[in-house]
Amino acid sequence: MKPRRASERGQVAVYAVLLFPILMLTLALVLAVGTIEGMRTRIRAQLDMAALTATQALDPAALAAGEPPRIQVAEAERLAREYLALNLAATGDVLTATPSEIAAAAEVVISNEPGIDPITGATNTAPTVSIQISAPARIPLLGLVGISPDVTLTIAGSAAART
Repeated sequence: MKPRRASERGQVAVYAVLLFPILMLTLALVLAVGTIEGMRTRIRAQLDMAALTATQALDPAALAAGEPPRIQVAEAERLAREYLALNLAATGDVLTATPSEIAAAAEVVISNEPGIDPITGATNTAPTVSIQISAPARIPLLGLVGISPDVTLTIAGSAAART
C-alpha cells in the first residue's frame, strides 16, 4: 500500500457533498414517475371497469327478439359516469379535481355498430363503451426536482358487450 499524501485527505467527503444532492434529486424523480405510473394504472383499471359496467345496459327488447345485443345509450352513459365517479373517489387526495367533476367531463362514446372506436382506434365487432378522461393531479415530489407538481393524466379505457 502506498502511504497517503496529506493533499489527498478529505477527497471522498468533497465527492459525497457534491453527489448527494444529485442522488437525492434522482431518487425523488424516480419516485415521482413511479407514483404517476401507478396512478395511471389504477385509473386505467377504473376506466375499464366503468366501461364494462356500462355494457350491462343492454336493450332487453332486442335480446328478447333474438336480435344482436344493443346498448341503451343514455343508460350506459349514466352508469359509466356514476361508476367512474365512485371509483375515482378511492384514488385519494392526489387528484386536484373532484371525482364527480372528472366523471362529468369524461368523453363517453357508445357504439352499437361495428367499426373503428373513435377513442381507442380499435376495431369494434360488438357494442362497445369507450371512455377517455383528463385527470389533473398533484405530485409533490416533482416540485423537489424543479418540475411543476401539477400534471394531467389523459387515460382511455373501453369494454365490449358480450352475450
